[in-house]
Amino acid sequence: MNTSSEHNDIFDICIIGAGMAGATIAAYLAPRGIKIALIDREYTEKRRIVGELLQPGAVQTLQKMGLEHLLEGFDSQPIYGYALFNSDKHFSISYNADDSTDYHGVGLHNGRFLQKIREDVLKNKTVTQIHGTVSELIEDTDGVVTGVKYREKHTREYKTVNAKLTITSDGFFSNFRKDLSNNVKTVTSFFIGLVLKDCELPFPNHGHVFLSAPTPFICYPISSTETRLLIDFPGKKAPKKDDIQEHTLTKVAPFLPAEFKECFANAMAENDFKVMPNHYMPAKPVLRKGAVLLGDALNMRHPLTGGGLTAVFNDVYLLSTHLLAMPDFNDPKLIHEKLELYYSDRYHANTNINIMANALYGVMSNDLLKQGVFEYLSKGGNKSGGPITLLAGLNRNPTQLIKHFFSVALLCISNLSGKNKMNLSNVFRIMRDAFCIIKPLAVNELRPSSFYKKNTQH
Repeated sequence: MNTSSEHNDIFDICIIGAGMAGATIAAYLAPRGIKIALIDREYTEKRRIVGELLQPGAVQTLQKMGLEHLLEGFDSQPIYGYALFNSDKHFSISYNADDSTDYHGVGLHNGRFLQKIREDVLKNKTVTQIHGTVSELIEDTDGVVTGVKYREKHTREYKTVNAKLTITSDGFFSNFRKDLSNNVKTVTSFFIGLVLKDCELPFPNHGHVFLSAPTPFICYPISSTETRLLIDFPGKKAPKKDDIQEHTLTKVAPFLPAEFKECFANAMAENDFKVMPNHYMPAKPVLRKGAVLLGDALNMRHPLTGGGLTAVFNDVYLLSTHLLAMPDFNDPKLIHEKLELYYSDRYHANTNINIMANALYGVMSNDLLKQGVFEYLSKGGNKSGGPITLLAGLNRNPTQLIKHFFSVALLCISNLSGKNKMNLSNVFRIMRDAFCIIKPLAVNELRPSSFYKKNTQH
């Protein structure tokens, strides 16, 4: 690793943001001799409440990149499936059809994981670490991005980095998204996050989803002694301290299993909450020579399903595969062609992840549909096995997702007859709600390339 304050050389890649996307692509590319400038204003451990559950698809992609060792050494926990709770009923679904643990996710502290990745990156002599805040993209007279201008953290001086490709991966609140996309970001709800200590989960090493409450809440282990609890707070306005207390005590506590009562009360007494907005932002990139978007700067979905890191690692792997197929970084036209292929290929990799995240949140926030999804999954067989492979990021076929989604809606309609509520109004309401959830997601996310793997090299 280099830490020089002067950057007279031209780098192969300049990465804006050493978060999960930026650090991971640096960890994958740097050992292959690619000269990288990695810029972030702060390299200390971050405290986040999302991005702490890796689905099996994310684990698989790390394995493809030879980076699975980065999941070790900080008390991360294997996750083997999900348990669902609704009133006095509950059941579990495994990622594996048999008793094996071949497919598994990982629960972890996001900050610890990111620091592990960064440490791995900075071991490479081809990486120059820069502490600073990027203020603008530099262009040549033809409008090609040739690097960045940044303000160095300690000296407060403005400096430049020249690079053949600039990767913008500066996260949720990207400063350069507007320059490289037509994305529109919306807040779907907020998560209230807290840590339950020494809590014995009803289903060890499983994610837990609770549907009895007015809005969903989930939990999963993030270390051998800690469980992350994420509580949905609907609306576009962040809850204040009093809102949090009222919401958790009236709309969460009464619906917790007995095993959670004591550790939940202890966590509430510590009053150590963190609130984060849940964004939805479909990817609408604008091709621009010399620059590309990666990670949450490009695309976001509701974190309910834990699909965020699956999408990030898919993007890292796809972009890296295209870049590594080049002999070097000296052909701007070839780089541009590879960026175009990356933006196209990522639909196949991430369509299901993006649709399922927001569709499942919509279903679980709808009283009729959430009863239907609970009953549908409880039937087992393909009715649980199919959806769990979609959630896990192991099945990329959008037709299977659409099929299961409308099967849940049809089950809800069928259940009306047993409740003597079968009438045209109720049937219309269910189908209307289902279409209102899925239609905008399908419009935003489905492309022809969503249905097939266009480039066989990955």
